[in-house]
Amino acid sequence: MILFVKLCVLRVFVVAVSIFALLAHHCNAEDGRERTFVRGLERFDKARTAEEYREAAALWESMLGSGYQNGALYYNIGNAYMRAGDYGRAIAAYRKAQRYRPRDPYLDANLQQALATAPGRLPEPPVPWWRHVFFWSDWLSYPGKFQVAFAAFALAALLAAIALLARKKRLYWGSAAALAVSALLWIDAGIAHWDVALTRHAVVTKETIARKGTDEKYEPAFDKPLKEGAEFTIVDESAGWVLGRFQGIGDGWLRKDAVVE
Repeated sequence: MILFVKLCVLRVFVVAVSIFALLAHHCNAEDGRERTFVRGLERFDKARTAEEYREAAALWESMLGSGYQNGALYYNIGNAYMRAGDYGRAIAAYRKAQRYRPRDPYLDANLQQALATAPGRLPEPPVPWWRHVFFWSDWLSYPGKFQVAFAAFALAALLAAIALLARKKRLYWGSAAALAVSALLWIDAGIAHWDVALTRHAVVTKETIARKGTDEKYEPAFDKPLKEGAEFTIVDESAGWVLGRFQGIGDGWLRKDAVVE
C-alpha cells in the first residue's frame, strides 16, 4: 500500500515537472520572439536603405519557425519589403497577413498600393461561388473560423443536453439550428484550411521567363516575361523549378529563385 502511494506521488511529481518544463519553454520562446520583434522594429525605424529594410524583414522572418504565425508579424514584414522596393515579397507577406487580419483597413490599403506599384500584376481571379454562400468568410480570420465553428458545435451540444434533461422540444429545435450553423462554419473552415495549408500560393519576385519545361533550353511558355508581383498557384515542382498556374494566361515553369511563397 505504501509502495502504491509512493508510486502515485512520484507520477504526480513527474507530470508536474513536465508541465512546468513545457510552460517554461513556452515562456522562454515567447520572450525570445518578443525581443526579436522589438529588434526588428528598431532596425526598421533606423533603416534608410533598401538593404537595411531587408535586414528588418529578415529579423521578423526568423520568428516564423516552428509553426508560429502572426498577422502583425506578416504585416510588418510586408511593410519592410515595401520600403525596400521588393514588391513581390511585400505582396506575399500582405496576403499571409490577411488570413489573420481580414478586416484591417491599413493592411488592405498597403496591399492595394503594393499591387498597384508592382509591374507584373495580373488580373484577379473570379470570386469563387462558395464566397457568395459563406458571405461571412471574409469577416473571420483563419484561426477564428475554427474557433467560431467549435463554439457553434459546443452550443448545439449544450442545448441538446439541456433539452434532454428538461424535456423541452423548443431546445431540440435550437440545438438542431445551432448544429446546422456549425456544419456550415466547419465547411468554411475546411475550405480555408485547404487554401492555406494545401494550396501553394506564390509571387514572382523578379522579371523572369516562364518556360515549357524545367530547363533554360525550353521555349518560353508565354509571349512576354513575367514581371515582379505576378501572383500564381504552384501546381508542381521539380529540381529547382516550379510549375505555376497564372490567371488568364496559363501554366509555365519558373526557377525557384525567382519566386516566393
